[in-house]
Amino acid sequence: MENTMAEGHNTVPEKISGNLFPTEVTEEKLQEARNKSLAKNFGSSRLFLEVHNNTDQHAKHTYEDIVQGKMVEHYERGLQHLAQKEWEKAVTAFSKAINLCPDKVELYVKRSEAFLQLGDFQSAALNLRKATSMAPPVTEHIEQLALTYYLQGQSLFDQNRHLDALESFTCAAELQPQNKHHHMRSICCLAALGRYAECIHLLNKLLEEEQGNPDIYVVRANLYDQLNKPTLCYQDVHAALSLDPQHHEALDLRQKMTAKAEEAKDKAVNLAVQGQLQDALKKICFAIENNPLSAEYHIFRGTVYKKLKDFSLAVDDFVGAMQLCNAEDGSGNEATRLHPEAEEQLLLTYNDFAVHCYMKGFYQEGAQLLNKALEGDRNKKELYMNRGDCFFQLGELAFALADYQQAFDLDEEDWGARTRVAKLLDELGIQAQNQRQYQQAEHHFSEAIRKHPLLPQVYLHRARLRRTLQDIAGAQEDAVLSILLNPKSDEATPTIMNFFPGKTLEEVITSKLAGNARCVLEQNLENLPLRCKDAIQPTRGQKDRTLPGTRRDLAVCMTDQQLVEMVGRRRKLKTDLQAALNRRGYLKSTAPRITTRPPQPREETPDTHAPYQWKTFGLGLDKH
Repeated sequence: MENTMAEGHNTVPEKISGNLFPTEVTEEKLQEARNKSLAKNFGSSRLFLEVHNNTDQHAKHTYEDIVQGKMVEHYERGLQHLAQKEWEKAVTAFSKAINLCPDKVELYVKRSEAFLQLGDFQSAALNLRKATSMAPPVTEHIEQLALTYYLQGQSLFDQNRHLDALESFTCAAELQPQNKHHHMRSICCLAALGRYAECIHLLNKLLEEEQGNPDIYVVRANLYDQLNKPTLCYQDVHAALSLDPQHHEALDLRQKMTAKAEEAKDKAVNLAVQGQLQDALKKICFAIENNPLSAEYHIFRGTVYKKLKDFSLAVDDFVGAMQLCNAEDGSGNEATRLHPEAEEQLLLTYNDFAVHCYMKGFYQEGAQLLNKALEGDRNKKELYMNRGDCFFQLGELAFALADYQQAFDLDEEDWGARTRVAKLLDELGIQAQNQRQYQQAEHHFSEAIRKHPLLPQVYLHRARLRRTLQDIAGAQEDAVLSILLNPKSDEATPTIMNFFPGKTLEEVITSKLAGNARCVLEQNLENLPLRCKDAIQPTRGQKDRTLPGTRRDLAVCMTDQQLVEMVGRRRKLKTDLQAALNRRGYLKSTAPRITTRPPQPREETPDTHAPYQWKTFGLGLDKH
């Protein structure tokens, strides 16, 4: 019976507790039935009952100890295999331990380490996830899981499996959102996949949180380089170097961009020499995008803009070059060399812009531009001459004369300045004569002749003035000088008729008065500076004694000959206008006469004190 009871006790399977059978009874009822059976067989004797209970408890404790001991044995063996770098054996040992005690967190953690050493990142991550799900997460375990995903992502990235790598890095970033390395590797995966817009979006978010990290700027700079946006790339490189001047990747990228810029600049120079200005402009713009802090590039591009007559952009480039030179160390050779060049080019651009405005008829704008040019350099005679031309066109003769005189004072041997002063003094003399300021007019004419003794018109004007002043001898001498300087002019015959009635041109030229006039002319020429006499020597025997223009360093609004022609046109226009105003016409209407009724006579009382009244007309005009 005892064996039967023991056999009955041992044959109760443990898996029955799952209510597999409808007639199943609970363990409590079975135990109660056993106790009743023992009490029925042995009565009040408790000896056998106590022996039975102790045997059952001892068996139970012995089973748990055996399992626990085996688990510990496999665990320690696994640790030994880890220490000896026997990763596969360690995985086997930890797996046996887990089979015995599947609720031990540390077993999964250690097995994940073995899997990690084997390069089985997926299994390592699964073990760590199991460990973190069995108990409240431990910081150490989360860090180890994030590291596992990071290593897995790096391995996949090296295998060019960028999409899978992105998933791994994303998991790592979710576990450790404060770790920037995970985000950066995710951005690298997106870049490898060509999803640049998402990369830049993530980098912008990172920079909002951490602006002092040069690595982020370098990564974004590389992205901009891939997108062919050199300006933004250079800005990020510059920002990275401002945070870390020795950042190797930033220095390498800047060197790469500098090499690109220099190559583009060389091509731009060759194209500009060949006259292909538009292509040269594209190349130098690309060079500036890759190296925007080069003053030399800005000066070159400004020069190209100036040749293309895009003066506003040229001014911007030259001003920018000067600012870049000022930002550099004043002792630097590059800044010392380029700043004067940029300033000189800016002055030339203002002048050329003003000349362009003059040609288009924008004289006020031209004068303003020349004001800016003169602020930079007050020793350029061409600037004063050009501004005087603008004032002359605006009718501001006093300002024009002041500028011409300033140009003359800077270089008395410049025939352009002499011609302008002389022609303007001649114009002022005519105005003074019309206003009956004869002494002032004669002073203007004489000063004009002293400045430029080879202008026949000035002699003729002074001759007419002197005849008005009853200086007959002086008037005839000036008339002869005007004829000698230009005997083929249209005014030669009228001049002879007015000043030498009854004389022919031959008689006037061969007269004693003409000889004296030649002496006066020679004397006036001797008083000129040496360079002026050398300049007029080839023209002494020519019919037209007007001197050629002097070579200019700067562009001028008009040449000497254009000035003479312009003054002549203005004078003719004034003469024609005055003649039209003085001309009287007859008031004669050819329109039909409209009358509604004949005019009625009215009686008027004589008034001896009435004022004078104009004649009044009716609705129609009398034919007579």
